[in-house]
Amino acid sequence: MIKAMLIGDSVLYGAQGAGRLAIPPRQTLNTAQAVYDFCYDHSMPGASFALLLSDDPAERALAGLPGGIALADLLAATDAGAVLINLGGNDSADPEVMPANVKRVASICKLAGKAFGFVGVIDVNVASSYAYEPLGTSFWDSGYLARVSGIAAVAELLRQTCAYQDYPYVDVRNGVTISDWDGVTGDIVHPSQAYSIQIFTHVAHIIAGT
Repeated sequence: MIKAMLIGDSVLYGAQGAGRLAIPPRQTLNTAQAVYDFCYDHSMPGASFALLLSDDPAERALAGLPGGIALADLLAATDAGAVLINLGGNDSADPEVMPANVKRVASICKLAGKAFGFVGVIDVNVASSYAYEPLGTSFWDSGYLARVSGIAAVAELLRQTCAYQDYPYVDVRNGVTISDWDGVTGDIVHPSQAYSIQIFTHVAHIIAGT
């Protein structure tokens, strides 16, 4: 198995109220596939791309980087061969900053010789799956970001950036079938235990190619 690392926010951490899900995403990811061993979990509630890439060690620590170490230094020191990143929900929908941060994280992973992939932003406060904006150069001037704000906008910025740059990306918003929308929310802003398992079982199958 390939040793792997998790970097993410409260959804990947498995936050629930002031605590954590009994079965956190890391456990689901390790149980649902046999290609990667997610032995390093640096997920942290409140983490964001902005904090992860901050020049301030104190802010990097808030993104889950041990002791505020720089991401490049962490990846240089680890024996993990792959990194799974689930960030964006705490970032602003800036059409210049958000894509630049995603590309910078990808570049750091590439320079460290690590395989990497991004998980789509997960929002439990929606009534249905988001309608996708078509991929293509027209997205950036399509007016989408003027019509949609918040997490929906960030989610689409991440998806479009990964598509344009050909980064590995796991579609969660429309990739996970939900039959009971009342059952997805655990504590208003985080997935319930059942939905978390559903999400990260899907993620596991995609990254392992099963």
